[in-house]
Amino acid sequence: MPSAAPTTSESLLLTLPADWNLVPVVGKRPIRKGWTESNVDRLSCLKDLESGKATGIGLKLGEGLLAIDIDGESAAKLLAKLAGENSLADFSKTTAWTSGRKGRTQYLFTVPESEWPRLRYRKLYTGEIGDDGKEECLEFRWLGHQSVLPPSIHPSTGKPYKWINNPLQHPAVSAPEWLIEVCENWHSEYAGIEEIDLVRFPARLYAQFRRPLAIWLLARRSDNSRKIHGGKNKGSGVASFSLESAAHLLNRSEGHVRKSLCKAKKLGLLRNYSQKGDSITCYYTSFEKIIAMAGLDDIGPIAAINIDDLSELNILATEVEAQNLQRVSLYSKRQEEIKEQKAQGKDPAKTLTRIIRPSDLLHPCGIPARVLAEGDRFLYCESDFQFYGGSQKGIGQRRGISTSTVGRHLSNRYRLESAPVRGYRAGVSPIVKKQLAERLPLLKGMPAKLCREDGLFFAHSDWFKPHCNVYLLNHRLISCKRRRAQISGLIDNHSLLLDAGSPKILDDKSFLCVLSFEELEARLEISTLMSGNLNFEISKSF
Repeated sequence: MPSAAPTTSESLLLTLPADWNLVPVVGKRPIRKGWTESNVDRLSCLKDLESGKATGIGLKLGEGLLAIDIDGESAAKLLAKLAGENSLADFSKTTAWTSGRKGRTQYLFTVPESEWPRLRYRKLYTGEIGDDGKEECLEFRWLGHQSVLPPSIHPSTGKPYKWINNPLQHPAVSAPEWLIEVCENWHSEYAGIEEIDLVRFPARLYAQFRRPLAIWLLARRSDNSRKIHGGKNKGSGVASFSLESAAHLLNRSEGHVRKSLCKAKKLGLLRNYSQKGDSITCYYTSFEKIIAMAGLDDIGPIAAINIDDLSELNILATEVEAQNLQRVSLYSKRQEEIKEQKAQGKDPAKTLTRIIRPSDLLHPCGIPARVLAEGDRFLYCESDFQFYGGSQKGIGQRRGISTSTVGRHLSNRYRLESAPVRGYRAGVSPIVKKQLAERLPLLKGMPAKLCREDGLFFAHSDWFKPHCNVYLLNHRLISCKRRRAQISGLIDNHSLLLDAGSPKILDDKSFLCVLSFEELEARLEISTLMSGNLNFEISKSF
């Protein structure tokens, strides 16, 4: 007996790869709760479609599948700008579909499991308004998201999505490295000179180079390659800027900027620089060599900071270290909670966390759970509150400054009073912070003298134990995992020979290689015999 012909819904499912995890949707919304934590079998999807409960099918993303959603023509231009000199050929080869609206396309890529930690959901707005009245954007769609597939009906147009490249004839190709790197380290510096000016700031370098570090950051932000590659810094090692603009950004006089340029060269931050009228041309040292010169075993946090904040790098470095230490503390507390939940047989993904994030803890409206009261300085918390944060002592150790200096940098009284002579700190914004205090109800009958000797204080009819401060800081911290791996693998501080005063210091495109002193001396002897002077270059090594 011949089998029945497949229904329209069955035909739809047959056109999709068997290893795709599907999600029944109405419009663009999944109809099942908890769809991110569980997979829906195809028979259930078929039933939802045929019963009319679902109007289409979505593809569950993440775990190896990355969708690039181009939402408008300006988003396509942004993608081309981000690609730079890299090829976009993979986009024409991979699985792709469209809603039928002009300039709207999605491209699907596979990602090997080793690269999954580098990806996250990103939504990059372009500033252009589309025909639907919404701002156009470029989306990196990943874990926790789904994309509606053809021939599902688009809720706005009422028309079906259409394949550009069918997945059975054009399977998804592997995402190129440059695309993964953009998703991992995106910040507005890539978008072009018309976007907000950001520069990567390794906060831990400030203790070594201090204020001349601002010249190096300005040079990196003003790299000449940005003018050629549509605003994307290709790291040519040569930068140009005017003396007037540098004085304005650094909030210093032009004479002070000249002195900073000279000092930056002596410290090795600049290989050389020249001035012609108001124009400054700098040949700056690469990030890897700066780390090598500083002799840091740990690079520490790297933040994408606004170029307008260069005048107060000392305070900014303290803020970045405080935010990073708080983030590490929060992550550690969450790992402890997950371990405890697993020991109790609970699923951490389905169990509500008891940890309150700084954005909720310091929100001006309302008091969160397990917080008894709020004062000018303290948040009075129950004893079962999940305490975290960064101590001033820990921040000071990472910054290389005293605890009292950390206290000043993170004090609004200091930040909001500009220096009397030159008006320094005039542009520093106030900081939102509170110190956590733990209620100790069992100590009600204890002698006050003993409690105060232990550092406790009495408030709201109870004794409280002070904990760390919690800060509401929103610097964009960047992982730079690959850069960190290169540095730790290539640099051996004991075999580093770097003379900042040499007229032929290493060119900026070279890396430091690991050499023993015997090998280095042998190379120096050969170089001296051949040229009669000390002229050598440590070549790139991978």
